[in-house]
Amino acid sequence: MVMREDGNWLNSKGEMVVNKQVSLAYTLGKYCDEVLCDVIPMEATHILLGRPWQYDRKVTHNGITNRFSFTYMGQKVTLKPLSSREVSKD
Repeated sequence: MVMREDGNWLNSKGEMVVNKQVSLAYTLGKYCDEVLCDVIPMEATHILLGRPWQYDRKVTHNGITNRFSFTYMGQKVTLKPLSSREVSKD
């Protein structure tokens, strides 16, 4: 492994090495879940839920509306993007 000037570790192929994970509990409205995240240095302040989360929860993504739907505790849950007004509050 090689350490870059910014302090990040790379393997021999130049790929970022993940050496830390964190279990993160989160709530979206009435939906509560926990996800195991790889910790890497990046400039972001949001949780990035990717394919493992979508696969584990059998999530359906509507590419037109950008909504994610799945069943949680017997109830259908739909996650929708924030409106422009909601984003500006953040």
